[in-house]
Amino acid sequence: MIILGVDSSSAAGSAAVSKDGKLLFESYANEGLTHSQTLLVRCDEALRASGIRPDQIDVYAVTSGPGSFTGLRIGMGLVKGMAFTSGAMCAGVPTFLALAEPLRDSGRDIVTVLDARQKRAYCSAYRSLDGELMRIMDECVVLLSEIDDAVKSLGIVSPVVVGDISAEVSLLIEGAEDGGEEFRFVHAGNVCAAAEAMALGGQLCTADELRPFYLQLSQAERNRIQKDRED
Repeated sequence: MIILGVDSSSAAGSAAVSKDGKLLFESYANEGLTHSQTLLVRCDEALRASGIRPDQIDVYAVTSGPGSFTGLRIGMGLVKGMAFTSGAMCAGVPTFLALAEPLRDSGRDIVTVLDARQKRAYCSAYRSLDGELMRIMDECVVLLSEIDDAVKSLGIVSPVVVGDISAEVSLLIEGAEDGGEEFRFVHAGNVCAAAEAMALGGQLCTADELRPFYLQLSQAERNRIQKDRED
């Protein structure tokens, strides 16, 4: 199975190609939110470097959210366009699953966090058990001041914390460990690995069915609703 994985859910962006579970090439950089200019270039680089033609791709995978509203739309639109052209299947990989993927065999509880601004975090949690990642906390938006209680209520003890604000959050959860710089952002190679597991579990979809996942309205939408109420 040949997979092209794409991530544009945060400031970092990447594209990767894997074949039968082996990563062939990954193009990654944290250059800020310039995905509209760079993401297609990264896909082309990954395909050329791995010697894979677009018509050989079996699955197009992309992080589906949560994350940057604009970034998610760019990645989703790019993957939908490429998959529509070829008729290949797609995998909408939850951003938190892609963040936890490198720790699939760790035997640890993994708390995944992304900055939701205003002293809040997008949050979820997974348990690594026998080479599987089981989600033990649904995606949510939580106040940083309440994240320790939220984690403890699920019986999570001494987790490793990954994501762009893991350094801050790991200090707020009793017994937690910061995963470090290596696990701050999603890498497309991990999107490919998660998509491989999803494919084996029958969790693929068509390009038409592929949808982004948002935990809250964008700031622009919230501003519009507030303005409508005031009017």
